[in-house]
Amino acid sequence: MKKIKKILIILIILILIAIIGALVYYNYQGQKPRKEVKIVKYINGYGYELKENETKLYKDTFEKLDKELSNKTINESNYAKLVAQLFIIDFYTLNNKLSKNDIGGLEFIKESMKDNFIEEARSGFYKYVELDSEKRNQELPEVSVINDVNVENTSFTYTDKTVDENAYKVTISWDYKKDLGYEKEAKMIIVKDNKKLYVVEMD
Repeated sequence: MKKIKKILIILIILILIAIIGALVYYNYQGQKPRKEVKIVKYINGYGYELKENETKLYKDTFEKLDKELSNKTINESNYAKLVAQLFIIDFYTLNNKLSKNDIGGLEFIKESMKDNFIEEARSGFYKYVELDSEKRNQELPEVSVINDVNVENTSFTYTDKTVDENAYKVTISWDYKKDLGYEKEAKMIIVKDNKKLYVVEMD
């Protein structure tokens, strides 16, 4: 009987510890950012959304994309250039992100590649982004200018060996409002799926 009582007491203690731990975790994770972010503009037919908390640079570039995509004949090279810029501005600007789960640039990533991209971002560049609450006191980067964008025609081979002959290779460089030591240049591959362009590779 004594052994059974001891086991029951231990089980009760473990259950209480688990409950307390779960409550602490829930309360921490359940904190809400200090503001809700609204969508202020939407490009019909493409699904691109403009959030109110985006930087001026992003908003100005988004307007250029909207204008390009409203043309009867779209300049594909310019479209790829604008997608590359918007992706870089959104992904590498962290000071407007709500948490490490608020990954920038997702709407420019091909759907089949989003899960891997999100996981890599969470465990990499976004790893230390704290919840945007009253307590956040981090110095986070903001892309301030795109210095140069070069677009070339190329081909891209998917993992299933499918070859896309109409891809774009983009070389891009940028700067931040304050240099905190983050990268400032990248090369990426952009492909077309139906009428929409997506980033499928970056280094």
